[in-house]
Amino acid sequence: MTSWLIDAVLVGALAFTSWRTGAMYRELRKLRSDESSLRAVLQEADASINRAAHAVILLKSEGVRTLQALEERTGEARELGERLEILLDSYERRRTLPIAVDNENSRLASVSVAIR
Repeated sequence: MTSWLIDAVLVGALAFTSWRTGAMYRELRKLRSDESSLRAVLQEADASINRAAHAVILLKSEGVRTLQALEERTGEARELGERLEILLDSYERRRTLPIAVDNENSRLASVSVAIR
């Protein structure tokens, strides 16, 4: 009777161990598949990060070129503004000078002479 009881306990322990071994095997298989999918996701994320970094580098270089072109255009605009200001000052000075009524030097005088 004692040996039957010990055999029954051992058979139960063996059944429990077999059941736990099967459960662990399924968990390991699931972990391996999760690991491979995680590896694939990480590789995809790495590739995406590399593409984004490349895009940032391209945007930076394009931004630098745009900034240089803008600086050139701004310099040209300043030069043109200065030239325009000089021309306007010259025009204003000429406009405020008294007009000579000298018939020999005046273009209008030659017109009136030509009409007569």
